[in-house]
Amino acid sequence: MVLNLLRLRGPMSRADIARITGLHKATASGLLEALLARQLVKEIGTGPSTGGRRPKLVTLNASAGTVIGADLGVDYLLVVMLNLHGQVVWRKRILEPGSANPGEEVERLAHLIEEAVASVPPAPLGLLGIGVAVPGLVEDETGRLLFAPNLGWQDVPVGDLLRRRFDVPVRVENDGNTGALAEVWAGALEGAGHLFFLNVGVGVGAGIIIDGEIYRGARGMAGEFGHTTVDPAGPLCNCGNRGCLETFVSQRALTGLVRRGADTGPTTLSAEAVFQAAERGDPAAIAALARVGEYLGIGIANALHTFDPDVVVIGGPMARGGPSILNAVRRVVEQRAMPSIRSHVRIVVSTLGEDAPAIGAGAMILQEFFRIPGTRAPARPFRSYDDAAGAPLLGTRGSRHRRSRSSGTGSR
Repeated sequence: MVLNLLRLRGPMSRADIARITGLHKATASGLLEALLARQLVKEIGTGPSTGGRRPKLVTLNASAGTVIGADLGVDYLLVVMLNLHGQVVWRKRILEPGSANPGEEVERLAHLIEEAVASVPPAPLGLLGIGVAVPGLVEDETGRLLFAPNLGWQDVPVGDLLRRRFDVPVRVENDGNTGALAEVWAGALEGAGHLFFLNVGVGVGAGIIIDGEIYRGARGMAGEFGHTTVDPAGPLCNCGNRGCLETFVSQRALTGLVRRGADTGPTTLSAEAVFQAAERGDPAAIAALARVGEYLGIGIANALHTFDPDVVVIGGPMARGGPSILNAVRRVVEQRAMPSIRSHVRIVVSTLGEDAPAIGAGAMILQEFFRIPGTRAPARPFRSYDDAAGAPLLGTRGSRHRRSRSSGTGSR
């Protein structure tokens, strides 16, 4: 409670902490002394006097520990390291085609995590945990990736593979959910109560925030918005159905529209090339982005009618489409959504860009560390200053981590 207060409110005096939390002054002072001893908080000078001695101010020591946020994408790997304020202190993204061998891909991710840990000076509490965003259905309690159609993976124990390498808690979550969490944790929409986040890239995932909490559904699998049907006779989707939303708004859909709209052109074309062409004013690129925006607007109008959010955030690589997509989305929503529902909704592009899922994955670990109410406990629970006397905080071994006894995850 005290740590989270300092995270949210910044420097304050012992008397302010006791007053806001309702703790007795002696209790609040004792907790702060314990936190100071563990380097979780630090004194930063004095505040203004109210008639007596100037009070000493304490604040969260953001560099006391670190967390890893990772995004295991279809054609990239991204790892960020966050401090206790959720600020990125290290980042690396690797563009590569996804491997058909899940063990090899998780092994590459593990090496990138090791690089992050080795590149940042050790923190007093070390690495507190690893959060991983993945593009598919996840078994929340174990971190098993049940089905990822755009990766071609099924029943992959991502969480267990990483736990064999790192002696810290590991959480695995759908990338739409982690992207939504990033927006309310570290983005411009911090504190939003009802939010609908769309991660649009190779596929389309969604994260739903209701009353400030991620909505996961009965079995933790809510948010597969890209596999809602737009056209029953439409293109074949990687999930096996036809006419899913993501077949109309993905990067592949965008490049297909450009190729069909041009008389001549390259047989291979990237979404990034389309974005750059649109910025130069290319009419075929602008028209293709607008068409994608129209279909995305149809999907968002359906989401407004279903969830009634305060804000819709468009994230992922396709958010690079900028005004060409966003204007089309807003126009279609204006046409299709009921006025009483759409009138209060903001539709915006993510301020965190393509980093949102990775940042949100790290924020999952921070949520557990700060014991924020309403979050689900990981399989390996955290320990904090109010545990048994003398019990160490998880992570006090610094940046060291345990390697698997096997030669690597790829052989398993």
